[in-house]
Amino acid sequence: MLFLILSIATVSASASNNVRCGNDLVSLGNTKVEVVIKCGMPAWKDAWRNEIVNNVNTADELRVSVDRERWIYNFGPNSFLRYLLFENGRLIDISTGGYGYVEKHPSIKPCDGDEIKRDLTQYDVLQRCGEPFFKDTRMEERLTNQDNNSRIDEWTYNFGPTHFLRILRFENGKLIDIETGDRGF
Repeated sequence: MLFLILSIATVSASASNNVRCGNDLVSLGNTKVEVVIKCGMPAWKDAWRNEIVNNVNTADELRVSVDRERWIYNFGPNSFLRYLLFENGRLIDISTGGYGYVEKHPSIKPCDGDEIKRDLTQYDVLQRCGEPFFKDTRMEERLTNQDNNSRIDEWTYNFGPTHFLRILRFENGKLIDIETGDRGF
């Protein structure tokens, strides 16, 4: 009985570090090419570069650039979304989102804004609400000893004259702020 409990605990503990694609298993440490071979191309990719600064404002200041990519796999509405985070080409984190989506046809009317919540990814917002009316991108730099470069995307949705504009601010692909603008048109 103890062996069975330990086996179940081991399987559930390692489940978050793996993604099953058919008969193949993707694990931490895999390269992007290995993941594509096993799972195919992701439904969505976000890429950014962080510059990590150690020993700020000292003679030993060290700046290291780290390339990061977040891939999202959508296995459909009966399975959970899987988020894979790569650092310098190697898989370093696997997490699970909500249920996947049936890809929306472009002619489907977008949402009214109520479906937009913080911490969604750009992919989630696109699947729920379609393309935004306007997109803008910039880089921001913070002077701390942490990751200090972020890609900021601002998307503006126009839900028509009976609604206000929604201005969404994403940091490295994740929704961090929602503002209400003027009345739509």
